[in-house]
Amino acid sequence: MTRKAQADYILYQCGLLKELNKCGCPHTIGSYRMDMMAWNDLDIDVENDEMSLEKLYSLSDYIVKTFHPVWYEAKQELTDENKTVWFHGFETLVEGQLWNIDIWFFDKETIEKAEQYCDSITRQVSDMPELKQRIINIKQELIARKLYSFEKYTSMDVYNAVLKQNITNIDDFLAIYKKF
Repeated sequence: MTRKAQADYILYQCGLLKELNKCGCPHTIGSYRMDMMAWNDLDIDVENDEMSLEKLYSLSDYIVKTFHPVWYEAKQELTDENKTVWFHGFETLVEGQLWNIDIWFFDKETIEKAEQYCDSITRQVSDMPELKQRIINIKQELIARKLYSFEKYTSMDVYNAVLKQNITNIDDFLAIYKKF
C-alpha cells in the first residue's frame, strides 16, 4: 500500500474525516494536499468555529479507541493574537508503520493561507516532476539524518531551496542552509 493510500485509509476507512466533521470543516494540508509525501505524516486543519472543550474530549476518546496511539497530545491554547486554537497530535501504527497525525483547529483565514501556500507549491511543480522528486528526496534525506523538524529544517526550507535557489541534492542544501 502506498503512503498516500495509507493516509486515505486513516482519513476514510478509519473515519477520521467523518469524526472531524463533527468538530468543524476539516482541510487536509501539507504534503498530502500537494501529493509530495516523504514520510508517514498527515496534517489536517479544521475550522474551529464550532470547537469546544467538550468536542476536544470527544475527539480524544475517538482517537484513543480507534487508533490506539503510541503517543498522544491534545490541548487548547491562545495564540499571540489572542485567538483560541486546539491541537491533537498522535502517533499510531498503520500496517506496521508508524504514522504521525497532527490536527490543528484554526480560524478559516489561517487555513485558507495554508491552503494557498500548498497550492502555490503544487502549481510550481505541476509540470516538472523532477522538482517534485527533488523535494521528496531532500526531505527523505533530512528525515534519515534526523534533521527534519520544526526546530531544525522544515518543508518550507526545502521548498525555498529547490524552487527559488535551484538546489538539487542534500549536500548542496546543507551547504547553503547551515543551521546545524
